[in-house]
Amino acid sequence: MSKNTRESGQIKPYLFIMCAAFLWASGGTASKYLFNTGMSPYILVQYRVSFSALVIFGYLFFFERNLLKINRKDLWNIAILGAFGMGGVQVTYLFAISKIKVAMAILLQYLAPFFVAIYSYLFFKERMDRWKVFSIFLAFIGCFFVVEAYSVSFFSLDKWGVIAGLLSAGFFSFYSLLGERLMRKYNPWTVLFYAFAFATILFNSILPPKNLLLWKTEFRTFITVVYIISFGTAIPFGLYFMGIEHLRATRATIVATLEPISAGILSFIMLGEVLTPCQIFGGFLVITAIIIIQSRREIDLEAPVFMKKNRPN
Repeated sequence: MSKNTRESGQIKPYLFIMCAAFLWASGGTASKYLFNTGMSPYILVQYRVSFSALVIFGYLFFFERNLLKINRKDLWNIAILGAFGMGGVQVTYLFAISKIKVAMAILLQYLAPFFVAIYSYLFFKERMDRWKVFSIFLAFIGCFFVVEAYSVSFFSLDKWGVIAGLLSAGFFSFYSLLGERLMRKYNPWTVLFYAFAFATILFNSILPPKNLLLWKTEFRTFITVVYIISFGTAIPFGLYFMGIEHLRATRATIVATLEPISAGILSFIMLGEVLTPCQIFGGFLVITAIIIIQSRREIDLEAPVFMKKNRPN
């Protein structure tokens, strides 16, 4: 059972995840532009994982080479994280939005906090107080209004699209939980690099590697892809894992529900899309949930950052 003590500080991990949510949303907005130009979503995923792995490797090789060291015994778990976690969530989410409305796909993906909380409680014996449970429900209801899911007839949805959306939530939960376990031993950027590396191997085995020849694209497309790789993928995933390192997966997935709100704000600023009163109300609920979970700041001694400190050398 986790031992928790109240703390007045520890706001950085929340900021990491909030920044990650905003950057993911900005990457989604940029992705819409590429899809409108005819780029395949699956090729974009191939770009994202391949070049993110390359960028992170370059940084670690030149500045933090010691973080590239890893025990061979852990390669299997990290391979699963990359192929089925990183790869799985992106493929299932993209398939979902190809079959059902984006709003419902987003809502289904943000069932992840429920999955994470249930799994953590049953198998990791993580403490679930009433405020944490209330925050999960509040965040989900907020997402429901933000994405205007009430305007979608659930029973008329394509069943395979719904299944893919649920799988997307499952994969999101999976990489959050497995990432948390691996970060009890390794730095977040170590885990992230190897996860992207294995996802790269998977996608380039399925899709032709020649798709990665960016110089065949026009300059605007090239710049957009570079932005998505860096600010829409590598950096936000790194920030998200840095947040999990301190907060654990349950709190992290709750805070990450800020993503659809960020997407709505960006659409308002960049595309002139007006937010409805229901969307604003939903955003208020999500922010309230985050404030509740953040105001009850605790040091969880089973968070990866503390488990690493207590590991015998």
